[in-house]
This record gives sequence, C-alpha cells and structure tokens, in this order.
Amino acid sequence: MNKLVFFFFLIFNLTYSQVKYSIYDSQTKLPISYANIWKEKMLYISTDSLGEFVVKDKDLKDNFKITAIGYNDTIIQLNENNIYIKSSKILLDEVRIIKRKNEKAVKIGKAKRGDTVYGVQYDAKNGKCAKYFLNQNDGITFLNKIKFVALTSDKNRIVNLVFYSVGINGEPKEILNTENKIIQFKKGNHTIEVDVCDLNIEFPKEGIFVVIQHLLLEQNKNYAKPYYPNAFVYEPCIWVDYCDEYKDTWYFKDDKWEKNNRFSINMEISISN
Repeated sequence: MNKLVFFFFLIFNLTYSQVKYSIYDSQTKLPISYANIWKEKMLYISTDSLGEFVVKDKDLKDNFKITAIGYNDTIIQLNENNIYIKSSKILLDEVRIIKRKNEKAVKIGKAKRGDTVYGVQYDAKNGKCAKYFLNQNDGITFLNKIKFVALTSDKNRIVNLVFYSVGINGEPKEILNTENKIIQFKKGNHTIEVDVCDLNIEFPKEGIFVVIQHLLLEQNKNYAKPYYPNAFVYEPCIWVDYCDEYKDTWYFKDDKWEKNNRFSINMEISISN
C-alpha cells in the first residue's frame, strides 16, 4: 500500500511540475506584462502583471513564440529563465498633427445582452475575437469609447483590448495601438464602457477591428467544480448574438484569422471628429 501511495504521489508531481519564466524588455530591462506565449499555433499561456509565466516540464523542449504589443514576435527555446525581447520600430510615412474638435459624436453598433455568452475554454486556447466596424462617416474621426456586456463569476477578471486595421481580404491586419489597454471587471453581469481617447486611434477609412484578447491567466479561470474539477473557462464571458452566416466577427485559429459564422459580438463604439 505504501508503494502504491508513493507511485501515485510521484505521478502527480510529474504531471503538474512547472517551471517559472520571466519576460523583459531587452533595452529597459523592465518586465513585459500580459504578453502571449504560443505553442504550435495555439495560445499556451499569458504573462501576468509581473511578466511571469509557467511551463509544464513536458513542454520544456518545445519551441514557443512570444507576442506582445509594441514588440517583435520572438521564437525561443526555454534555455534561460529570464527572456529578453526587442521592442518593434514603427516607421511612419508621414506625421500629421490633428486637433480634436469633438463637435460631432457618432455611435456604431449596440452593446446589449444577447442570445448567449462566449468564453475561452481550457482546451480551445485561441483567445482572440474581433468585431468589424465599417467607417460610414465623412471627415477625420477618432475612437472615443468601446462598450460591450460581460459576465463574470468573480472579480478581478481582465482582458486586453487591441485594435486592428483591415486587410485586403477584409481580415484583421495590423495592430493600431502601441500599448496594452487592460480592462478589469467586477463580479456579475455588467455593461463595460472603456474610454480609449488616450490611445489616439484614428478611424481608418476601410473600417476597424476591435479585438477582445482573453488572457490565459490563473486569475481568469472559472473552474467547473465539483462536477468537472479539471475543466474551466477563461472569463470574462462576452455577450453575443447567434447568426446563420458571417456578419462582422472573426476569430484567431491556427495562426490566422477566420470568419465566424456562428455569432456576432454585441459591441458599440463611439467616435468623434
């Protein structure tokens, strides 16, 4: 009996043993919060507010890709516990200084409870869902606010908002913000309104994608206890409406964007001149 207990104890430790790593800016040496770690085209885990993440022993020999807003994508093998990545250089064709008038405000879309909610399942690990907004307004416009409805079972759930330009095939193309926009949620069902004026994002004439990037963090897990103790969903859960064909929402899978033919995110943006 003692040998059997020891055997199961050993298996348990082999299965759940993890190694901690940290990601830093190669120039400033500061930790990089909420970077994403990818393995075989799937989102593996996210760094926390201290730039730290853990990897299971069985995965240590694999290659990983690190992505973070404002930094070059980096392919690594985990040979060192401290990882340094380089910031990306943004080349601007021209610089325009534009003063906001805020004389005209327009709302596009609608934030509301819908047919159902979606979260990121423990075995899905894609993490990014994008809502497209068409630019039908004349004049120079800027993003002011983003609004959507989210459901959480506990406080302190967080996501990152990312903004993309539109590619030639209508897919999300290039990231427009140069820093994270982390949103923290209260427990329950709430309408979330996010002021994004500080990002100074101009609404492109081709339209824009607003991306909800779920972060694979322990603080975002909602476990299905007591019935399925090892299963969980990464919250928050976002309200959506069902659709029979593609409407305006995309999702990221196998390292590429695909149209979502099942649902549309209920989201509203406000813009001004």
